[in-house]
Amino acid sequence: MKPIMSIMSIAVASSMLLLGCVNNNGSSIQATKPEVTVAKPVAPKERVRISAVGYGTESLYEAYTPGQRRLMAIRASKLDAYRSLAEQINGVKIEGNTTVGALALKSDSFRAKVNAMVRGARVTSVTPMADNNYETVIEVFVDRDFFDNYLSYSDQALNSPVKSSCGTNCFDPDDLAPR
Repeated sequence: MKPIMSIMSIAVASSMLLLGCVNNNGSSIQATKPEVTVAKPVAPKERVRISAVGYGTESLYEAYTPGQRRLMAIRASKLDAYRSLAEQINGVKIEGNTTVGALALKSDSFRAKVNAMVRGARVTSVTPMADNNYETVIEVFVDRDFFDNYLSYSDQALNSPVKSSCGTNCFDPDDLAPR
């Protein structure tokens, strides 16, 4: 009787194990080999270095300590360098105004404006100079595609005079726009 019970318990256990391999539709589940995809090596993008220099001077305001004056001059030189970098990347908007009265120049003024966001730039050096001035150099790396499409102009646009509303030997800003 004992051998029959052990055979029955083995049969019940094995049938339960086999039922675990059947899904709700009654078809058995086959073990599949996972697909392995190998990533193709991507060539690193060529990068272009753009650098800018800024200058700052210490304030003569006597209420500041020498340390505060030095730190403010370094900060001013850093901000001037960022402004210079933004001008290279995004350009400068210049507005001018000239007033003439009685065939004489009354006033002539202009305003330069830069509105940009610079990310990824790093300070490469801060150098003390003569007369309590500081020089800061910053740099940023951009992809070659970005540089070619948005930052550099074609040789043809820069080297050939064009006829535009401003005369024969000047450049129309539309001719310098990225293509």
